[in-house]
Amino acid sequence: MASFRKRGDKWQARVHRKDHSPVVQSFNTKADAVKWARHTESQLDLGTLAPKAAMPRLDRIVERYLAEVTPTKKGAAQELNRGRQIARTSLGSMQLDKITSEVVSKYRDGRLREVSNNTVRLELAFISVVFEQCAKEWSYKVINPVKQIRIPKPGKPRQRRLRPGEEEALLVACAESSATYLHSLVVLAIETGMRFGELVSITWDNVDFAGRTIYLPDTKNGHPRTVPLSTRALGAILTVPIGYEGRVFMGKPGSIRAAFGAALKRSGVGSDLRFHDLRHEAVTRLFEKGLNPIEVGMISGHRSMSMLQRYTHLRPEGLMARLA
Repeated sequence: MASFRKRGDKWQARVHRKDHSPVVQSFNTKADAVKWARHTESQLDLGTLAPKAAMPRLDRIVERYLAEVTPTKKGAAQELNRGRQIARTSLGSMQLDKITSEVVSKYRDGRLREVSNNTVRLELAFISVVFEQCAKEWSYKVINPVKQIRIPKPGKPRQRRLRPGEEEALLVACAESSATYLHSLVVLAIETGMRFGELVSITWDNVDFAGRTIYLPDTKNGHPRTVPLSTRALGAILTVPIGYEGRVFMGKPGSIRAAFGAALKRSGVGSDLRFHDLRHEAVTRLFEKGLNPIEVGMISGHRSMSMLQRYTHLRPEGLMARLA
């Protein structure tokens, strides 16, 4: 039996039999839809139309995506964690063709009650690129359901700066850490605004002590840059034992983050402080020193003024001092 309905500017034909999964196809005209339906019905009657293969589940597709596509990207570690988390949700156990815009919108609404808007935006973006990969390169006949739903607005940017006394307390705790380089790493973060991934990837070959710079050949945005070192930053890196070969800050990124988290807890600084907030602090201090946006962007690696504005939280008292 065949049925027809108009969806937008297309006609959808649906042929179904008791012992066969439904066969669906869309056409520009109803006449073409009817012609295809008759031909399909005759194939079903003759038994020459093979049953439609079941679509794979999302978790299996995510597993393939994380293995084949994610390793080629910057920020692969974050995407790996995000993909695994999504694969464990109710969406993961569903076949691709069962994940409709309605299903994804319910997922979105549920997640918005648990996590921030920005986290949900990142999760939806991941689901979207997976469906695009399936449709464009893996030959699955699927429609990207994320394109048909409302995306949450970006959340307000964080405005966490170091409060009076917090920097001193944090650095004391870092100096007491078994990770002997942690104090120097945090000072560099505050002085230069380098990202965590950039800091932990610095090699001794990247450091020009005479020129007082650090060269970053591989950055988040793909544009290498040279970061000037203040007197304090240069002093911090000089305290790291040069006996190490290769990277300046030895240890796995996860271990370094754990050491920072432990120092943060010992310091008594608010648990709401994140390592990335040190980058916010650094960029804002550069503006407070009087550097213009182009100069700050060359140091921090920001490519647009809009991004710099998100990372900049000038204190009113600092502005008043400059206006006096």
